[in-house]
Amino acid sequence: MKSFYDHPSDADFFTPDAQAQAIADKLRQITSPDDTRAVISQWSQAAAFNLLGVPAEYPSHKPHLQAYQHIRLTERYRLYEKVAFISPILMFSAPGPGMAAFAVSGLGTEQQQDAFFSRFQQTLSWSCFAMTEPAQGSDAGAMETTASPVDGGYLLCGRKMFIGNGMIADTGVIFARTAPGPLGINAFIFNPQSAEISRYALELNGLKGTNLAHMQFDDLFIPEADMLGRHLKPTERFAKSAIATFDALRPCVGALALGVARRALHEWQHERRLTPSQSAWLSQMERRWLVVYHHGLRVCQQTEDKLAPENHPGMVKTSCVILAEELICGLIHRTPARDMRLLNTLWQAFRDVKAFEYTEGTRQIHRLNQGFSRPQEVNTCL
Repeated sequence: MKSFYDHPSDADFFTPDAQAQAIADKLRQITSPDDTRAVISQWSQAAAFNLLGVPAEYPSHKPHLQAYQHIRLTERYRLYEKVAFISPILMFSAPGPGMAAFAVSGLGTEQQQDAFFSRFQQTLSWSCFAMTEPAQGSDAGAMETTASPVDGGYLLCGRKMFIGNGMIADTGVIFARTAPGPLGINAFIFNPQSAEISRYALELNGLKGTNLAHMQFDDLFIPEADMLGRHLKPTERFAKSAIATFDALRPCVGALALGVARRALHEWQHERRLTPSQSAWLSQMERRWLVVYHHGLRVCQQTEDKLAPENHPGMVKTSCVILAEELICGLIHRTPARDMRLLNTLWQAFRDVKAFEYTEGTRQIHRLNQGFSRPQEVNTCL
């Protein structure tokens, strides 16, 4: 943590630069969600992020960008931390198939995957993943959005909340109930720009500049061909879509929190003469940061290797967020009140990290999931 771009992991294909910082600063200032497209299009890395998660069967026409297609979960984890060191807004605002890629690649037929992924080969495109609801959160068992069978497809009615890029997405995946019970939940590819969808942007305190949307669906027609997993058993569909997505990305959300915390540490140390007690505290927090970071990396590696992870993915995210909160709070309390520039920076970091608490499930939900899962030896980093 000695210089702006020092990083504890091995070098990889993403190198943060001054342009990335300038783009992130612009994103913080936008007043209309539509401005996101214009700002991101100025970023030299936008085309690479547009391919993040696109399967290798859909190669980029620019070979130097294909590294993002072949990214492993451990590389994604490292990437998220590095991007968040600049600003997590970059990751939340970047184009690409995002979370929807996991559902489409796990559930989609060859024709569905062709239709979904080919757009990212051609141009910058944004996607969304619509599961969370205003009253039920991400509790899929209590989902109220319905997809009623009609001639040739389904009519979708209901509301979704906290949908990333919901205001600007070109495509996406939505979950809705086609029948009562846990096996009655299905995923569909849909067009977020359809006239039957009412959308409005949510006002944010943390992660300001992120396009989170409330979406209401009033008899949106979805062709039967856009239902994912029709060729699979009902018992397989949810596990290969939502569960697989969350298990893969929850540690990466934790990596975002760690990146924000590492940047806060960097800003706090800049041109500061530390007292002995501050140096001792800083050394302790850096060691704890590294322990949590490498713990998440190990869990990602175990998931890649199809091994039982030593900790639940949700608890990895929880450990990262808790440490990031504690670290940034400690920095705020150790900053003189007269240093308003630094305090404003640290408070922004604190608000951003608090927002991660509600990204991919709160810590209470993950603790319940861990408690009700089968007994196993679970590590903790805190």
